[in-house]
Amino acid sequence: MSMRFPIDHHFLSQARTALSDRNKLYWILGGAGSGKSTICQALSTRYGLPVYDMDAHIYGDYHSRFTASRHPVNWAWSTAENGLAWLLGMSWEEFNSFNQAAIPEYLDLLAFDLQAIKPEKCLMIDGGVCNPAILAQAIPTRQMVCLATADGSSARLWEESEERLPMKAAVETLPNPEAAWRKFLEFDQRINATILKECLESEIPLCLREAGESIEDVAGRVAILLGVA
Repeated sequence: MSMRFPIDHHFLSQARTALSDRNKLYWILGGAGSGKSTICQALSTRYGLPVYDMDAHIYGDYHSRFTASRHPVNWAWSTAENGLAWLLGMSWEEFNSFNQAAIPEYLDLLAFDLQAIKPEKCLMIDGGVCNPAILAQAIPTRQMVCLATADGSSARLWEESEERLPMKAAVETLPNPEAAWRKFLEFDQRINATILKECLESEIPLCLREAGESIEDVAGRVAILLGVA
């Protein structure tokens, strides 16, 4: 039976209300290898902006905060015997449905964390979202920028980047690891395409990184798009 994950529109509405007065909250989007963390760090250094690493929270402390009643989508993932195998056992349609439904639950926890930060304070959020169109229902698109590389591919990154080798090692522990790795790379490519497509459709500003362009130059262009500069 095909799995489908419902989007919690109540959470989206709550997040829209909770984040409505935070016009200095900036969100950097993009696929793997697009440079989100690098640019966030560059902007943090240049403008003194604190960074909230969404991926680190999703794969870190959020896991202990997901509950079956409030966050059923992420609860199912976080309590699976092997979360990676659970995700890679899905079809692309199921996986994309999971990603869409997971975002409102992330926003619920983000809104809670932001209660400790004054609304007028700046905050840069690094990644964590595969479906920008869902995020755009809670946060103004002018507060987001999507990074993209010229070729739009991150397959080589997963194969060669020392920082990302643990993911391949984790996939290699699964049954039929070669097929699992091919599926992982397929999903990653589809995620990149989905992010770009939804950003264009939602009119989220796009910053295309050119080959050889310096981090400082890219960060400068992102700052202008966000109105930080």
